[in-house]
Amino acid sequence: MLSKEITCLAQAYFHQDYDLEYDSPIQALVDYREVHDEKTVSALREALQDLIDSGISEEELAALWLEEGLASYDPRADGISMSDWFRKMVDVLT
Repeated sequence: MLSKEITCLAQAYFHQDYDLEYDSPIQALVDYREVHDEKTVSALREALQDLIDSGISEEELAALWLEEGLASYDPRADGISMSDWFRKMVDVLT
């Protein structure tokens, strides 16, 4: 099950029109980091890291991000694996 923090990120920042609001997925993450307080950003980072550390498969990460979280951004379309995308999100939010 996807955490509420990751679900919020997926639905609020990676909705169907996210690419009209942001030049890149990274820009959406930077906006999230700048708009939210450190406690909220830290909770999201921890939720992302916990998911990475769980050893979940690429297919399961994709299902969580795209189907459960309802994110419209699929990093695989940019040649980025789901696990690399989750690690990149942690890096940008740090």
